[in-house]
Amino acid sequence: MIYQSLLGKQFGQLHPKLQHRYTMPFYAKGVMHEIQTGSPFIKPVYLLGKYVNFLFPENGKNIPFTLKNTWDGKDTVIFERTFYFPAATRTFTTAMHVNLNNLTARDYLGKPAIVSADLEFFTTKDGGLITKSGAQKLVARTVEIPLPSILEGRGSAVESFDEQKQMYTIEIATYNPLFGKIVSYIGEFEETEPF
Repeated sequence: MIYQSLLGKQFGQLHPKLQHRYTMPFYAKGVMHEIQTGSPFIKPVYLLGKYVNFLFPENGKNIPFTLKNTWDGKDTVIFERTFYFPAATRTFTTAMHVNLNNLTARDYLGKPAIVSADLEFFTTKDGGLITKSGAQKLVARTVEIPLPSILEGRGSAVESFDEQKQMYTIEIATYNPLFGKIVSYIGEFEETEPF
């Protein structure tokens, strides 16, 4: 499968539940214990982002969410995270494209994509997976324009499996050099039947 190819030997270092989680497709539901947006100076980006399944302006605690990961059978994994705030439902969509020749990955954020980012992967001692974003580009249909580092939103995601709770855990944080925090959230989820 695509993650085995991408991670190579690292795939075997993942917790068995994460190995299962990264074998597509995967469906889950859970709760984000906290979701925080950042600087008010980038509020226009949040307001525009909600229309393309990218960023959104809401903050909250104990927000229910669903997760759907699917694979096109070739080189792309689609991630759809839907957050059920009291007054709005927001979806964040990314498409991870993998070059199976040189085993590199690039994320396309939004639907349609408006930003792309190189990805790096690292395993943790407890069998978790850290995903970090690298160089980024602004996407305008078929054209990708490199972004200067000061405009990038560098992020990291940590996923693991809590044996005691028998739950998957996730923690994501994205920052900009100029404005600081863009968005962060921490939560847990469990696998469900397809929806």
